[in-house]
Amino acid sequence: MAKPEQRKFRPGRALALVGVALLLAPGCHTARSFKERITTSTARLLGSNHDDPQAEAKLEAAERLFMAGDYEKAQDQFRALADNQGNSAILAEHARFMQAECRYFRGHYPEAVDTYHKLLLDFPTGAHRRDACARMFDICDYWLNDFRNELDKRADEKGVMRWRPTWPNPWDRTKPVFDQEGRTLEALQRVHTHDVTGPSADKAIFWCGYVNFIRGNFNEADHFFSQLVELHKDSPLQPQAMAFAIQAKNNATGGATYDGRKCAEALQLVYIAEASVPELTQNPAMAEKLTRAKFAIRSQQAEKDFRMAEYYERTGHPGSAVFYYELVRRRYGGTRYSDLATDRKDRLVQLMREGRPEPGYDPFAIVQAKWKELFGKKTEMGPTVIEEKDRVRDDPKLTPTGGLSPDQGIGVGGISPRP
Repeated sequence: MAKPEQRKFRPGRALALVGVALLLAPGCHTARSFKERITTSTARLLGSNHDDPQAEAKLEAAERLFMAGDYEKAQDQFRALADNQGNSAILAEHARFMQAECRYFRGHYPEAVDTYHKLLLDFPTGAHRRDACARMFDICDYWLNDFRNELDKRADEKGVMRWRPTWPNPWDRTKPVFDQEGRTLEALQRVHTHDVTGPSADKAIFWCGYVNFIRGNFNEADHFFSQLVELHKDSPLQPQAMAFAIQAKNNATGGATYDGRKCAEALQLVYIAEASVPELTQNPAMAEKLTRAKFAIRSQQAEKDFRMAEYYERTGHPGSAVFYYELVRRRYGGTRYSDLATDRKDRLVQLMREGRPEPGYDPFAIVQAKWKELFGKKTEMGPTVIEEKDRVRDDPKLTPTGGLSPDQGIGVGGISPRP
């Protein structure tokens, strides 16, 4: 017995049948009522993008629930109105903001921050932009209380204060369960990005820099503090931000063996601070910090040039080493590297005058120097000792034995040519 053929389900035909049934139903005497019934019946099938003629009435009902304190029910209705892309932009923005407000007053701060951020992404120039940023900053300020308490408890520690994990409270809906500090910094950056001229923008970017500075992330701290200095020139936090930016730039280099451009930027910022920020120079405590920062920058720059001189000395280039030692001695007077450079330079110059400069750490150069010292024939000439092999040149005025021609002398070791 043959099986009956299975008919495929066709959504278009089903929707057409639903439309015909609604058309024949009582009360469908106009095109408007027919459209309303079609929209209401197929909204679940078609998704969230549909024209809702009752949107304004639903918004008013949700606002009444909000005013009555029933935030949970109001939140669901606001969310449905905001998710419906068929509603007007003004209504959708207001509904999204009120959804975030419901979460805020319920104490669900992480979800509220996410909803405020979604509002800023969907409506970056909307009417509720500044209010949303203000709410986000208030929540971040509440989360930063744990960071401030940690600073008070660890006030006796010096140097970088690394993050210490703590047991989160999963029942506390006001704080993130994981990575509270990271969520805080992320939200503060969004506050500054979406409302850079707002009343909380400078404070948000300052806290981003300060938390990173305390944790030892000096590159990130330098980035945030420099942004505050450049973008918020009228902020009362600018002098502190400039002082922290100088320290962050100096610490971000990683040491004298790395790129020294950050040190140069820090020193330039010190000069700008001394010339244009009287709050730093007139305050004794801040002026002392600025002086220490300048000395630390110069010391690191001196160490970098000193290490370069040591490199040339180590690799058997005494002339270049003497040049860099002299550079350190002249440029960074008053530092300990200046005295070290003076001693190293005098020793190298004395060895070069004696005709036996150090070969460095090159094993072939060391063997060659030892061979010359043991078997090379030496000729004394005034206060210097010149090896005969080194005096033989391609100059025809020099005799093969290294002597001088009758009519010409050479200037070696400080001896002027004969007339």
